[in-house]
Amino acid sequence: MEVFVARQPIFDRNDRVVGYELLYRSNGLSSRAWTPGTGVEEMSSHVIVDAFLGIGLHRLTGGRRAYINCSRELLLSGNLELLDPRMVVLEILETVEPDDDVVAACERLAAGGYRIALDDFAFTDPWIPLLRIAHVVKIDVLGRTPQEIEELVMRLRGCPALLLAEKVETREVHDSCLALGFDLFQGYFYSRPETLSRSDLSVREIGVVRLLNLIRNLDAPDIELENAFRSDVSLSYKLLRMANSAALGSSGIRSIGHAIRLIGREPLYRWLALLLVSSSVKGGGIDAELVQTALVRARLCELIAETTGRRAIAGSLFLVGLFSLLDALLGQPMEEVLSQMVLNNSVADALLHREGPLAPTLDLVEAYEAGQWEDVAFRARAAGMDTEVLPELYLQALTWARNRLESPDQ
Repeated sequence: MEVFVARQPIFDRNDRVVGYELLYRSNGLSSRAWTPGTGVEEMSSHVIVDAFLGIGLHRLTGGRRAYINCSRELLLSGNLELLDPRMVVLEILETVEPDDDVVAACERLAAGGYRIALDDFAFTDPWIPLLRIAHVVKIDVLGRTPQEIEELVMRLRGCPALLLAEKVETREVHDSCLALGFDLFQGYFYSRPETLSRSDLSVREIGVVRLLNLIRNLDAPDIELENAFRSDVSLSYKLLRMANSAALGSSGIRSIGHAIRLIGREPLYRWLALLLVSSSVKGGGIDAELVQTALVRARLCELIAETTGRRAIAGSLFLVGLFSLLDALLGQPMEEVLSQMVLNNSVADALLHREGPLAPTLDLVEAYEAGQWEDVAFRARAAGMDTEVLPELYLQALTWARNRLESPDQ
């Protein structure tokens, strides 16, 4: 891997994920002398294309379209035509000068079935030829006043392209852009929605939290844990399904208590924690994307611990990553969520205060998913992390999370 790759989801008007913008930079140096990688404009076009061909775009996006930032060199190289036009949207950076060569290259790509997006669009004469063939026009709503956004939308009314609001960071801005007629949305609001009001936990969530606390209570006998499962038919069924693999070669599962003993308390705690997070989808694609992000964080935190020789805290780091979005998923402030759970101090400190031995790994993971590469370099170096393995660990975490969502009882 010569390229760091992360992703940011893009949603439609119904909060469904329709694609991911790929965030990437080059890494040409070893971790011992790692300095911030060059941006996309300085990266060799064949490095970018070879990286995406090698990774497999489906592995990054789960079959949704990948928005790929395109420099002038990449547009003119001809290498983009190695990518499947059904899988990509070619995003022309605002720093690219739309001269005759660039326009001709974009027209050729559009004629070949590739979708063109114009990044951080400003309505100026040189961009008008590209506006005629663009499929998506991205407007930075964070850098403009509401009046400027509305005026720009009005000027684009006759354009056939979809309008994408990027850098949406609050519910108010989202609703405003929705009312103006934007088709697509992107920004930190969708990675971590605001907790606008306190929500009550569902009966199922309360039951899972109770089981988690019972498992953590070393004084609680197995019979108490068994009785808690008995009161929930659905959870008991899932427990028995999960225990089946552990019972292979034996005479079969005799009881709920037998299933609990076969699985063991630590694996059972991990499974229930995953269940709590993955069952928290209350709405559409935004909730589902939050769940997937939490699972990716959990697995990536764990992989980083294993890679850096800290297996003893890998389980705790898994929990920190997994629970890092519980406030958004459950609709409660993190303090209220954690007050209902029995967690050790290091996990709670990392989640509540970003302090303690576990917090730096979570910070590294969040910096990676946001494409904050200079921060990634600094934090990885501080953790004694070989930066060259981070992209592969991230892809492993993505694949693991997708598999868990498809088979939640495994």
